Amino acid sequence: MAVLGLNVGMPMTLEAVKDHIRVSSFLPDAKRHRQAAEIVWNALTLFRENKTRKYVSHTGKLIKKPSPTHAVPMGRYDQKDIRTVLISAICRAWMVGVDHEPTLNNKKEYDSAFMTFALHILALEGIGHIHKHLEEYWSIRKHEWLKNTTESEK
Repeated sequence: MAVLGLNVGMPMTLEAVKDHIRVSSFLPDAKRHRQAAEIVWNALTLFRENKTRKYVSHTGKLIKKPSPTHAVPMGRYDQKDIRTVLISAICRAWMVGVDHEPTLNNKKEYDSAFMTFALHILALEGIGHIHKHLEEYWSIRKHEWLKNTTESEK
């Protein structure tokens, strides 16, 4: 299945990130496109390196278990922290490329341009429940922003 001409199910490459930025609602400025692509690519690289818990053996190799007797719990590792880094970078890239804060949802309409942009990147990285994660991130960010602005006025 192809979304915006890109293959779904395959991890994004740097060229795919640049193409996705080019077809999104970004301002037609090559410098902004480069900056946004760099922000997203760095976050994707960091996300891929840290999305699973790894240990370093005595030989220096990365391994899944620290010792043969170590019992790794079943299921996925909690990826909330590294997912937050990725979502934050996507928001930052949007602000660089569009020059305003992202809007998550349009009431009684389709998803906003930012939501479509973020959905594609997060889906290709295998993140599920994307709307829930974006809304949770945005509510926490908004709450912290309001708290910080009211503290500075005191």
